[in-house]
Amino acid sequence: MNARGIRLRLVAEGDREALYRIAQDPESNEMAKVFPRSRASFDAHWDRVRVDPDVIARVIECDGELVGSISSFVVEGEHNIGYWVDRGHWGKGIMSAALGLFLREVTIRPMTAIVAQSNVGSRRVLEKCGFVKVGERESAETERFMACVEVVYRLD
Repeated sequence: MNARGIRLRLVAEGDREALYRIAQDPESNEMAKVFPRSRASFDAHWDRVRVDPDVIARVIECDGELVGSISSFVVEGEHNIGYWVDRGHWGKGIMSAALGLFLREVTIRPMTAIVAQSNVGSRRVLEKCGFVKVGERESAETERFMACVEVVYRLD
């Protein structure tokens, strides 16, 4: 735990309800430009996450309360990072602190992050933690993601 009461821990089976609730927030989904998963899809996703050796997933806690999650995963041979924090905790520096902790624990480099251009808060978190913008691209709508302009960040 750091001085701000933020810590990362392994994801436990009992965390699913809180993680699902956090992931259903309409404003959070709009900001991230994702469509929320159904409960069945959410559970299947976490079933895969928990057994995939290429995924490193942690729960984010603030003063003992589960407030989000963060993970590293491989897409097309590249190590990516993704995170989600409960909207009630936005703007408190929790995500920046959690990402900093995660990057000290997970030292795989390079690390890629892809974020909607309009998601200014997430872009600021990445930049505070040393990620550098390396490009932008148009992203078509899929079953999971809304069409948007994505910004690609990299940490070497």
